[in-house]
This record gives sequence, C-alpha cells and structure tokens, in this order.
Amino acid sequence: MIVVSPQRQPTVVYPPWYGPWGYPWGWGWGYPYPYQYPYRYYSDDSDLRIQATPRETEVYVDGARAGIVDDFDGVFQRLHLRPGDHEITLYLAGYRTWSERRYFGPHSDQRILHTMLPLAPGQPDEPRPVPRYPIPDRDRGEPLPDPRVPPRSAPRDLPREEPRAPETPVVDPRAFGTLSVGVRPADAEITLDGQKQSLTSADRFVIQLPEGVHHLVIKKNGYDTFETDLQIRRGRTLSFEVNLVR
Repeated sequence: MIVVSPQRQPTVVYPPWYGPWGYPWGWGWGYPYPYQYPYRYYSDDSDLRIQATPRETEVYVDGARAGIVDDFDGVFQRLHLRPGDHEITLYLAGYRTWSERRYFGPHSDQRILHTMLPLAPGQPDEPRPVPRYPIPDRDRGEPLPDPRVPPRSAPRDLPREEPRAPETPVVDPRAFGTLSVGVRPADAEITLDGQKQSLTSADRFVIQLPEGVHHLVIKKNGYDTFETDLQIRRGRTLSFEVNLVR
C-alpha cells in the first residue's frame, strides 16, 4: 500500500509480516549499520510542523500550495521540504496573510505556531500567493526546482533612451558687450564674423556679442567696402556710424 503525502512524495507502509526496518523478519537483523536500514532513511529532507488556527488555513511554500494546516499539525504529520531557503505563507479568505522566510537545513525539524487575524469589516481579501518557481510538469519528467539556487528572473526589455538634443552651452550674460552700428545706405550688406546680419531698426544694427575681437564687413555694389576688426568689452557698448562712399 502506498500513501501519498501532500508533496506527492510516496511513503511506503510495509505489511505486518515485514520487520521494523522495511525488511521481512529475519532479514537485516544482526547486520551492522547501515545495512539494516532501508535507503529511504538517507533523505536529507527537512520537516516542518505547522500549528495554526483556523486549521483550514491554506499552506503555501514559495508561492505553491502544499495543503492546509490540518495536514501538517498532527504528532506524526509534517511538511517535508528540501534543504534550502523557503518562504512559508498561510492564507485564508477573510484573514490577514502571514508569511515568513526561513532556512531549512538537512534533517532539521521546525515548527510554526500562529493564529490568523481576521480582516476588518469591508476590507477586501488579500491576493493569493504566486509561485516563486515554475511548476514542473511531472508527466514530462521535469525535475523539481532546487531551493538552494535562486530563481532566474525573466529578461526585461530595457527602456530605450530617446536621443537627446544637444545642450546649448550656458554663457554668463555678464560676459557680453553690445555693438550698435548705424548703416547708410540702409540696404547695404552686413557680415559679422562671416555670417550675414540684418538691420534691427530702420538704419541701425544692434547685437549682443561675447567679449573679444570680431570682424565686421559692410558693403554694397557701387560703394566702397567698410571692413574692420572690433574689440568688444563685457558690459560696454561700442557705437559708431558707417556711411559708405561711392
């Protein structure tokens, strides 16, 4: 006869004509250790006894349902766990979920004593635990996960960074000076540091320039070209008039 525990691990119950160690009477008696013991006693599983109320509280191990408290609270009832780090969760609708992470060493025997606390009136039930490890398909022979190895997290798509616009350098406005030039004729072509400029008023060209030397050219067909280097100083205004001559 085979009795299946809540973790689907078969426990062999021997007929009465077998000896106390799983062998027929006369087999194994008088043999030295360990030959008188069956191989099933060499498992390094850990045992956990759960004594909690209400007894119909559901028991979860690493998010997977293992049974209810009534299955693991008796004198000879235990929750068998593989050695390693496990998260034990007690869940019951209408009560606060209790969870605790413990380390179970080989052949350890531990116990949990807990009383579930009811939720406040009108408070919704808490969500059920989610399996920490993928549940293996036993029909396909998939092995059980090893709790001593942390689960692999699913690959996440990293957010793509949007291309940033080039930042405009911040310049201290106190490092600028002002250039104010009156131009006649007003339709003359103005070039400052190689870039064409236009009048800011009817006959005047005003611009803010950083401190330093700047090259100014004013020309028009049929007129003499005006060309000069200007020294701009911070916080000051350089003002003059340019009258092109034919």
